Amino acid sequence: MSNPLREARPPFVLNRDFLVTPFERRFQGWLRHAWRARSWHVIAAVPGSGKSSGIHDLVLHSGAYKEATGVTRLPVLAIRSPKHDPREQGLLMALSSAFGVLPSMTTAARRLWVVKMMAQAQVECLIVDDAQDLNLRHLAFLKEVTDNLAAPPYQRSLGLCLVAAHGKHDVPFREVFAGPEILWQQFHWRLDTEHRYIIVPGHTEEELRPILATFEDLYREHLPDLHLSRWTKSIFTWLTNPILDPDATGRVTMHHLTRLVTIALRRAYERGATDVDAALLGEVADLLILRRDEITQTDVVLPNDPEPEREVG
Repeated sequence: MSNPLREARPPFVLNRDFLVTPFERRFQGWLRHAWRARSWHVIAAVPGSGKSSGIHDLVLHSGAYKEATGVTRLPVLAIRSPKHDPREQGLLMALSSAFGVLPSMTTAARRLWVVKMMAQAQVECLIVDDAQDLNLRHLAFLKEVTDNLAAPPYQRSLGLCLVAAHGKHDVPFREVFAGPEILWQQFHWRLDTEHRYIIVPGHTEEELRPILATFEDLYREHLPDLHLSRWTKSIFTWLTNPILDPDATGRVTMHHLTRLVTIALRRAYERGATDVDAALLGEVADLLILRRDEITQTDVVLPNDPEPEREVG
């Protein structure tokens, strides 16, 4: 027999709001510190923590603007490491692209142009996301750009954040910057004296409860009796399983939490429920942990433009 309530419901819609979670407060706090103090840091967190989302949110609220005259103000310049171009030109193009349409010029001229544009846009902090993919040429070029900005005629000191994914309780570049070569000694010397290498941890069990309460508010329209907070302990236990927490951090990432919650909410909604229960959450946890590498063979034709499941935060 068909479920009339299920048939009458509109499609389930994922919420895209950025959530200011405890991780994001910690992470953005260090980015803002580097911005204020013009200090240099390597900031690391495990994959799926929400680093890229936090950087995007910071840039949106940094006071950047572009006037009708073309004058650009860009206090925080964020780029992503060029994964497929090991040459310094890859990083040069990433920096250039931040200023819009790229003028045609030689590489030598572009190097000078990028420094000039950063000075004109009054860049105060440079953030490189996915910095673990930077190589020695990229790092040397970063030093060149920041040195040129610090020298006359610009005399602008920049904060620099190399934001990286890490594992095994270590931070990228520690061994590189500790090398005997003059270049790396100079780079190491520019890093903050007290906080060179920073690991930002994920969420504790206590921190999960208000995040789950936020999910309740976001999806109350879909599931009016939603009460996720009561499952905080179970959710924390599932998401700190060694499969999802291979480095044994004892913390939960926003990526895993969002997947568990949104898949469970979608399934509950599609089944005509108004809340989720332990059995459904356990079913999804089993999907993430025990069946994560399972192969699906199906003849089902999915509808056009399916709604993707993406990370919130």
